[in-house]
Amino acid sequence: MAKPNLIKQFNTAINQNIILDKDLNAVIKVSFFEFKKIFNNIFLDIKKLGDFKYKSFFSNSRSINLDLAIIKYFPKNDLKFTQLNETILKTLEKLPIKYVIKKNQNYIAIEEKFKGYNITYRLITLIRKKREDKKIDYVNRNGLVQEDLAIKVTNAFCIANKISNGTLFNIKKLVNYILKNQFEYTYNLDYLLLTWFNEYIARSLNSFINKKFNKRNKEMDIENFKKIKSLKIWFKEHIDVNNLYYYIFTKIENINSYFYNELEFENIEIFTDISRYSLNTNSTFNNPMSFFSEIKIFDLKNHKDLVFIQNNLGLDYGISKIAYDKARNEEKRYFVSPFIVSGLSNFAMFQKWFTLLSSKLYAKLSQELKEEIKSMKQREAMEELNIIAHNWLSSYYKKLKYLVPYFDKKYPLAYESDIKTLMRLIVTMVDKTKEKDWIMENDN
Repeated sequence: MAKPNLIKQFNTAINQNIILDKDLNAVIKVSFFEFKKIFNNIFLDIKKLGDFKYKSFFSNSRSINLDLAIIKYFPKNDLKFTQLNETILKTLEKLPIKYVIKKNQNYIAIEEKFKGYNITYRLITLIRKKREDKKIDYVNRNGLVQEDLAIKVTNAFCIANKISNGTLFNIKKLVNYILKNQFEYTYNLDYLLLTWFNEYIARSLNSFINKKFNKRNKEMDIENFKKIKSLKIWFKEHIDVNNLYYYIFTKIENINSYFYNELEFENIEIFTDISRYSLNTNSTFNNPMSFFSEIKIFDLKNHKDLVFIQNNLGLDYGISKIAYDKARNEEKRYFVSPFIVSGLSNFAMFQKWFTLLSSKLYAKLSQELKEEIKSMKQREAMEELNIIAHNWLSSYYKKLKYLVPYFDKKYPLAYESDIKTLMRLIVTMVDKTKEKDWIMENDN
């Protein structure tokens, strides 16, 4: 599809084929600055999260859902979430009357209407604290204070997008278009795209550095090379976009990585307690719980780097021991490793959208089987629920891998030079595909 010198055409083609109403965008922009203004007055920060930040959100209905975080930085006293939320709700009363405020257990919703659109901004409250040398964002999760990675994954995705010369945001936009709101929570996609993007870049950088510096015993200016503007240029000159995104979408369901033996996933049943009835079916949603937040370049002759490596080797947090051991064993001075972090992003939104998904799928069960599920004769109803869950999961992952042949050089689509036409083809084919066509016949 796209080659390094066609990155601009690649980005333009996606933006010309997946278009959001300009007036709607303008209204959303005005609202965000309205929120920012009132919270700045009380020394609270507000940040866009996920697709809102990437401008990759898509809706196949008139409902637009956007995520935000309200952050209190390093409070001196023992600030409670209840106090902070009371302050936030009181501050929101200053908004114009067109906004409707709704309080939920784990978030606050602000609603507005425009040209038939229902726009909902969902705000989670975070308190940032310092623990040793780390800055950690905490959230109130059903009454328990726990770490949340929503800002970390959003920032990491933005940096990776800059390195990719804007292609990562547009790939996320394209994936969201293909999924068509099948599951409104999309931070899991950020985890997957980031992990395989950073793995591919780290491996490509290792090959480049080995050839140019390690094998020639040549000095490397790491500080200059690792700057985003330098990595952007390197990406343009050395990364084939076809190969990158073919790699990402081929690997997207993998649980093993080149750099870490096993990536962390949480298997969550779509319907409570149905897995024991599974026969040739999938009934659990595999939610990624770790991602590669960045890539790091190390010099094994640099004492500071060696100390950092020793303090940050890890399977769920830190750099890859596999990459470090390989560099030492092969007596390489420079090596590259992704940095893995673990945890959930925006639990409030995961809980909301996963609960809604489960309810919608349960509604597909016939009334007769709904009655049966309440009785002692549950097997037939539970088996039917299993098939419903399996079909949803099957179609979801088929859509995630839909783009593979468009980037695969074994197929002619990857050689289409008119990227705009190719993107129009993807969008048209996705629009024409019926939901049942995503489900493979006799798959369960």
